[in-house]
This record gives sequence, C-alpha cells and structure tokens, in this order.
Amino acid sequence: MASTPEEWLPILAKRMDYRAPKIAELRAYASGNAPMPEMGQNTKASWKAFQKKARTNYAGLACQSLAGRIVPTGVSVGTSRTNPAVTALRRVWRDNRLSVVFADAIRTMLSVRVSYLITGIRDGEPVITTEPPEKVITAPDPSQPWRARAALRAWRDNDAEKDYAQVWVPGVRQRFVRDVKTDSGTIRGTIAEGWVLDGDPELYDGPVPVFAMENEDGIAEFEPHIDVIDRINLGKLQRLVVTAYQAFKARALKNLPDTDDDGNAIDWGKRLDFAPGALIDLPEGIDVWESEAVDIRPLLEGEKTDARDFAAVMRTPIDVFIPEGQNQSAAGAANAHKGEIQKARDRINRSRAPMEASLLAALRILGLDEGETIEVTFESPEHVSLTEKAAAALAAKGAGKSQRWIDEKIWGMSPDEIDREETNRSAEQLQAFALTGAINSGGADA
Repeated sequence: MASTPEEWLPILAKRMDYRAPKIAELRAYASGNAPMPEMGQNTKASWKAFQKKARTNYAGLACQSLAGRIVPTGVSVGTSRTNPAVTALRRVWRDNRLSVVFADAIRTMLSVRVSYLITGIRDGEPVITTEPPEKVITAPDPSQPWRARAALRAWRDNDAEKDYAQVWVPGVRQRFVRDVKTDSGTIRGTIAEGWVLDGDPELYDGPVPVFAMENEDGIAEFEPHIDVIDRINLGKLQRLVVTAYQAFKARALKNLPDTDDDGNAIDWGKRLDFAPGALIDLPEGIDVWESEAVDIRPLLEGEKTDARDFAAVMRTPIDVFIPEGQNQSAAGAANAHKGEIQKARDRINRSRAPMEASLLAALRILGLDEGETIEVTFESPEHVSLTEKAAAALAAKGAGKSQRWIDEKIWGMSPDEIDREETNRSAEQLQAFALTGAINSGGADA
C-alpha cells in the first residue's frame, strides 16, 4: 500500500478524474442546469433558448429544503462551560464563520455526494475550510470513512498559469506543481500526470486533517430519481410547445367578395392590416374561421402529478414544489414533513463526526487537546418556524425541561447566545425585583 505523498498522488489523481464526469452531472442538476430535453446535434440556437425555459430546479429545491433542517449552531466541550478548550473553540467558530462553512459543506454533500473539511494553520491559528469534490479527494479509512489515510487537493492558478496540488499523509504534507499547458500547448483537462515536487515536505502532528462528509450510500439526494426530473422537464417542454402554438393558431376568412358595391376590385391584403381591429371592420356576411384551441389543463395536471411523484420518492413536502400544497390541514402538513425530518436526523448524524474531527484538529493546533468530548450542536429539525419552536418550547417547559435545554434543543441557540440570554434574564429579574421592592416600600411608607 502507498505510504508517501509521491506514491499517493497518482492514485488519488486517477480516482478524482474517474469520478469527475458524474460530479459535474450532479452539479448541473443541483444548480438548475439539467440537460435540456429533446436535444439533438443540429439543434438551432432559437430552439435551445426555448428549451431552457422548460427546466425547473427540482433537484436544487429538494436539497435546499433538506439543508434548511440541518443547521449547526455551535460547539460544546464535555460538560464544562468555562474551560480553555470551550473558549478556544468558540473563538475558532467565530473567526472561521463555521456556521457558514459547515452549512456550505452540508449543501455540497446533499447535492454532489460528498464534501470535505480541511483544518489548516495560518499565522499560528487554526483555519477550517470546506472544499468541493471537484478539488479534493481522500483515501478513506475503512472503519471510519470520514477519516483519511491520505488526501489530495488540486487547484489551478490561471494568473500564474500553474496547477498546484497538496498531498497529505499522516504527519507529512507535500506540495506539487505543473504547467497548465502540456508540451504540445494544449490545456490540461485531467488531474493525473505532469506533477513535480514543489519545495520540501511539511511536517505536522496528528492524522490527516482532511475530513470527508459523505451522504447516505455515497449518492446525492436526488441521484436515484434523475429520470423523474428528466420526465418533468420533458413534460414542461411539451406544454410550452403546445401553449406557444396557441399564439399562432390558424385563421381563415370565408365568403370574401371580390368587388365592392360599385364593382371595384377589393385588395384584401391592403385592407386587412395586422391589428386586432382589422377583424372588427369586416363587412357583414363574412365568416371568420379559427382552428380549435387545445386544452392544456391535462398537461398542467400531469406536471403536478409528476411533482407529487418526485416529492414522494424524495420524502420532501409537496409545498416545496407546488406552493398551493400549503393549503392543507395541520395534521396533513405534519405528516408531509415526517419523511424530511427523518432524513435530516440521519444527515445530521452523518455530518457531525467530520465536523467534530475538524474541530478536534483545531484544538490540537492550539495545544488544548485534553481528551474531552467535542459535540457540534444543531437546531432541532422538527422545529423550523417560529410558531413551531414556541409551541415546542412551551410543551418542554411544562414537561420540566430546563431553560438552557430548551434554548439549545428547541430554539437552536449557540452556546454564546445561551450565555447572553441567561445574562439578560438575570438582569430582567433583578430589575423587576428592584421595581417591585421599591413599589412595596413606597406603599408601606404611605
């Protein structure tokens, strides 16, 4: 088995090249740029422009809806709220904007199978970034797939006309470089081949600081249902074609006389201008024939049926794709969200381990790794709207849950927000006590 950066580079580069076409396809679907239906080699630009109107970003909507229920809020270390590791990780969270970094990693994972978190160092401080699978790949540990035996990050600097690569193995990081163009002058389109060493290897402590965040079964959320998306887009194209043809329905005039009352020949081409009033000015006795209109309502209903099918297989609420689906009972809405909530719980569990591993690597950089348990906290996927959170908080309070538990588990507050809220509550209670005491004292003196 490979052990050095030089040995791992060609292996990981080939793997990245092999999966690149599929990643590009998934990225296109998730960004609303799915392949156009009814596409031929000799398709004209005007028809391509019309085809683009037939695409709806169902894949992106489904991923965004699920990502909206997977919201990281903060980090805790063991049971302590004041030890140095807690303070350090809160600063790391703030300085690296990890609420954004982790959210981006989650959306990428849902959309294109996998995303990556990298913990590095800048000016002696830990830096945590997220990277897409177009730039990073790992050789996963079979027992813990979010950990890596080796990792590769490759990118292109167009200004310098150079490609760069970094390869990590435990304890060592090596950089490589190559020209953007081959010896024949063509632009390189693959990751494999052409690399040379760029500087000396860098040493670091600990395992490979690149962590894979992989979706369930290693596939994108919508990947098994791409055929359904294609069917929906094709149905929409057919409806748009029928609708467009309605604007150019065939019309004809019957019983047109050749001469007027004085016997003069009539030039109907000059008399009938291309305007709505032209038909109104026709003499009596002339019949206007028009082809029958095509009823497009069955096509519209077909689109809704396809959207419902897609929502069912994706376990996504129908109102994500059909806004009128919001008009349903509270029980129906709750049932519609159950599938998505269950998926959100699973994805939280899958994404939590690599997030916590990246934070542990940050603690190791700061010299504060004391063996404490690190936990990334998330908003409850069941409670998204303010109304849902308020009702759940009231029920939890009645069940005897602490206010801090409610703030964290239901309101989705970060540890910093909870501390500030507790300070605000204490200040309000003190102020209320002071006012109550002053009033009671004044009443007694009177």
